[in-house]
Amino acid sequence: MEKVVLDLLYNLLILLATLLAGYAVAWLRKKIGVEGMKRIEAELATKQELATLAVRFVEQTYKYLHGEAKYNKAAEWLVAQAARIGLKLTEEEIKGLIEAALRELKDAFGNEWAKQIQT
Repeated sequence: MEKVVLDLLYNLLILLATLLAGYAVAWLRKKIGVEGMKRIEAELATKQELATLAVRFVEQTYKYLHGEAKYNKAAEWLVAQAARIGLKLTEEEIKGLIEAALRELKDAFGNEWAKQIQT
C-alpha cells in the first residue's frame, strides 16, 4: 500500500513538473515574442526618424538639386547614418522610407512647401 502511494505521488510530481515546464516554455516564448516586437518597432521608428532627417537635410543643403539627384543625396545620407548606428536597409526600404517622409512633410507643411518649391 505504501509503495502504491509513493508511486502515485511520484507520478503526480512528474506530471506537475511537466506541466510547469510547459507553462514556463510558453511564457518564455511569449516574452521573447513581445520583446522581439518591441525591438522591431523601435528599429522601424529609428529608420523613419532618420528618413525624415535625410529629407530635411537634403531640402536645406541641396536646394539647387531636383528629382532623382535630390533623392540620391537623401538615400546616401540615410544609408550612411543607418550604417553608423548598425541598421541595415534594403533598396526598397530606403525608397519607401524617403517617400513616406517626403509625403509626411508635404502634408504637414502644405502650401508653404509648394511656395518654397516655386521660388
